[in-house]
Amino acid sequence: MTPLWTIGPLNVTPYSLMILLGALAGAALSLRKKAIRPLLPAVILGALVFGHLIWVLFCPYDLEAAEGKGYMILHIWEGGYTLYGALLGGALGALAAAKVSRVRWLDALDALAPGACAVIFFARLGEYFTGEGIGRETEVAWTHFFPVSVCTYHDEFDPLYDEWRYAVWFWEALAALILLFILLKREKKALPGHQAAVFLTVLGTTQILLEQMRRDNYLRLIVFVRLNQLAALATLIIVLAVLLVKNRPGALKVVCSLAVLVLASLADMASEFVFDKYEYAPWMYLGMSLAAAACAVMLFVWKKKKALLPTLLVCGATAVLLVGYASRSWDEFELSPVEDMIRYGILYATMAVDLLCIGLAVRLNLKAGEQPPR
Repeated sequence: MTPLWTIGPLNVTPYSLMILLGALAGAALSLRKKAIRPLLPAVILGALVFGHLIWVLFCPYDLEAAEGKGYMILHIWEGGYTLYGALLGGALGALAAAKVSRVRWLDALDALAPGACAVIFFARLGEYFTGEGIGRETEVAWTHFFPVSVCTYHDEFDPLYDEWRYAVWFWEALAALILLFILLKREKKALPGHQAAVFLTVLGTTQILLEQMRRDNYLRLIVFVRLNQLAALATLIIVLAVLLVKNRPGALKVVCSLAVLVLASLADMASEFVFDKYEYAPWMYLGMSLAAAACAVMLFVWKKKKALLPTLLVCGATAVLLVGYASRSWDEFELSPVEDMIRYGILYATMAVDLLCIGLAVRLNLKAGEQPPR
């Protein structure tokens, strides 16, 4: 990456400048809470250390072979960070500093959530300058415009050929910005811990979906299982489990919530295989159908008659996607660019419905915690 300018041995690149802007914006949002100010050094240090350490542990094999893990761990200035590693390190730093400063740890996590959104927003925008955060190539002409896609390659010898790829980095930045506004809007009325729960839930659901769309140097486990998706899914499980233990809404509500979480999670995990081997699609859609059915039961258990409309929407969306999937064989060798885009659209929409079911489960348990005990 060509530096904007050089200061001694340091090269200031567009990406590093965006990261700096994100850090300043995040610090400014966090400094609004006076009690949180002493925690920031530990939060920043934890985010830097763990964000880099997790990246080194799961970095691409070719990079590891060329440099070696020991070299990469020590040369932190050469980059290499991962989102959930930074979040884990920042949270651990906040918890340790909160204990020393005698700040309630839930208040610390709540106060830091908006700042984390700002850092993610600028970091995602910065990916534009690195060539990361891009999705599949699209050959459909009417999608060749920003913010749907960006031109990643222009052939000087063939002016009629440009390579356009989906601008996933922009969608992830937009999701972080929307989440920031949500947190700021509900800041004054939120109960302790709820801001952090909303942050982790919205971030996790959007990350699972958008991470699937990326076709860059993402971190992976085994062959093609994405690290950020697994981390986001684990986060959702932890958030819902904590809410269930804390609120104790009743045995039936607990069973329904966990059923939705397990079935929807299995369907989304199956999607990781479906995108590479479409013959596994029936298992994904079976899991989706079971998750939608469990979600319908959960809504009626929690909301009774008020659940009619959201139940119809979830089940209706599921039915439409199943009909779309079953409408043809989807032979990838016979699909036109538009048909291929429709196929991927159905897959992503299926994941979105599964994640909506999980989000509803978390939402119901959050609302239960906001109601006074009877």
